[in-house]
Amino acid sequence: MSSLEVYLYAVGSNLTFSTAGLIFSFYARKFSPTWVGQVKVTVASIAFVIAFLLAEEFIPLSPTALILLFLSGLGGLCVGDILLFKAFATLGAARSLVLFSFQPLLLGVYGFVFLGQTFTLTQTISVLCMIVCVYVFMMERKGLTGSWDLKSFLWAFGAICLDAFGVMLSRTAYEMPPGLETYETNVVRCFGALCGFFLIKPSSYQKIYQDLRKLNVKENTMIIGAGLGGCFIALALYLAALKHAHVGTLTAISITGPVWVSLLECLYHRRLPNRFLSIAFIFFLAGFYLMVKA
Repeated sequence: MSSLEVYLYAVGSNLTFSTAGLIFSFYARKFSPTWVGQVKVTVASIAFVIAFLLAEEFIPLSPTALILLFLSGLGGLCVGDILLFKAFATLGAARSLVLFSFQPLLLGVYGFVFLGQTFTLTQTISVLCMIVCVYVFMMERKGLTGSWDLKSFLWAFGAICLDAFGVMLSRTAYEMPPGLETYETNVVRCFGALCGFFLIKPSSYQKIYQDLRKLNVKENTMIIGAGLGGCFIALALYLAALKHAHVGTLTAISITGPVWVSLLECLYHRRLPNRFLSIAFIFFLAGFYLMVKA
């Protein structure tokens, strides 16, 4: 696979997930973040199993690789997505994805504090830009709700940490069995997520089935289509890119997500971004540029 193909896969993954994020935000408010995450993973699991049976050969996995992928799904696709959709429901998809795109900086801070790795002046300025973004969004929430709404930002940062945890585990698992492909990897990860949702509430699958039966055709098409695009297609493209790409460069491409979803939100609501989002976006772009440059 050429470098161009790898990065096109990464961009495609970000665009499909960001677009689906608008629908996830709507249903997270209508039902719950856990409901949305569970529907998303259930739809994707069925699609991944079918794709695996049709397109790939079974590669035996070592117990270590199985555990890593299982934990990756449990942490990233179950708990991480619940936290992310909580942020989606209150902050909106665009603002949540702006914060989510600073994941490489949080990994850098982790490496500096716990691993003794160096932290440059450029990276420090990037962190300050991230702090300004968070402060601007918190000012916006205080103006809208009368409170700083700290829990929404904690949900977003919790999702960032768990997603990074899942990425690292998946990449480690890819290095173990030779020939491991994308669909088989995602089948195991989705199984881990489904087990997590079952442990949270065993009766939830029955409730989801009942809820989907109550929705009309358009509503079912929207949530199932978002699950296919935002989980099945996005994960398939992302893990295909992750297998071949430099992790830091791949993460940097996540800038396409908030830019794209902000454009879609403006088109949908037929209005320009407000001053809070505009100011935050300026600092976001500056911080992201410095982060990639570092």
